[in-house]
Amino acid sequence: MSAESGRRTVAVVINPSKFDDVEAVKAVVAAGAQRAGWNEPLWFETSVDDSGTAAANSALEAEPDVVCAMGGDGTVRAVAAVLRGTSVPYGLLPSGTGNLLARNLGIPLTSVEDAVEIALLGQDRAIDVGLATFDDGEERVFVVMGGVGLDAEIMDKTDDDLKKKVGWGAYVAAGAPALLKGGFEATLTIDGEAEEPAKCLMVLACNCSSVVANIEIATGAVLDDGDLELVMLQPNIVAGWVGVAIDVATRNRNGLASLKQWPGREFEFELDAPVLAELDGDPVGETTRGRFGVDPGSLIVRLPVPVAQAPGLSPRTSVTLDSPTADTVDSGEAGKPAQPAQPAE
Repeated sequence: MSAESGRRTVAVVINPSKFDDVEAVKAVVAAGAQRAGWNEPLWFETSVDDSGTAAANSALEAEPDVVCAMGGDGTVRAVAAVLRGTSVPYGLLPSGTGNLLARNLGIPLTSVEDAVEIALLGQDRAIDVGLATFDDGEERVFVVMGGVGLDAEIMDKTDDDLKKKVGWGAYVAAGAPALLKGGFEATLTIDGEAEEPAKCLMVLACNCSSVVANIEIATGAVLDDGDLELVMLQPNIVAGWVGVAIDVATRNRNGLASLKQWPGREFEFELDAPVLAELDGDPVGETTRGRFGVDPGSLIVRLPVPVAQAPGLSPRTSVTLDSPTADTVDSGEAGKPAQPAQPAE
């Protein structure tokens, strides 16, 4: 909070390439801050050389009351990596096609005004952050998913211009050639227990259930349970893609078709050939081995009041103590609406 004015301040990390009129978007956010009685927003732009890490660090150094990301999934991930482990709340102002984290948190995707109101006046909730290490040994963060194989190929081959025109259909177009590849062999270790080597098309660590187009890939996965869900897609001549579609629709896993799933906190994998990897939809190069882990409750996100049941959150009420104007307390029973707390002094 600004010592001079006694008013709160929001810092926004924005990817200007996502907007046709950046100044118009900034004006919408500024108007929302004014309505809420906050200071003029602080702006930190990403660049070709910085996906958001440097901008987010500069935003954090300004000591704002909340940091927001306004860009694609890459910007959201970069800002999350900086805010992880701090007590600074994270507001999401969805932009672009993906908006994977916002979708799973129930943040409105089509109204910047509503998203700004949530970021400034919403309630706080701690969520887990995924961690990934590949051949280069660098530990990276993801908030929705990390994987190797088909998912990375699709993200790498998706045409950005086509994505702007047809949305999720661009991913389908990119996935068709990737399906012709023969797959690879993966040896998994799940929380220290080794699995038999298996031929597969994809290994995907999910921090929440919906990772693309609101399709529930990792059934039962939520952002606030301290676990990840590992999903393997295997070639299956008999079941084919019809079997995969049935598995997805029925939430069946580890059956006779092609999708296998394991819960856990630490997954290691070894591959028989270099395979492309991705984090939250961003390709990060090829790898032959790696690890996925989880940092429970290490990111504070700003959510609506009351919190609607979102696909990425467990069905319980929130315990929030530090939200600026609309805190809630746990009602004591899951599924019952949280009661408003008294405003903080």
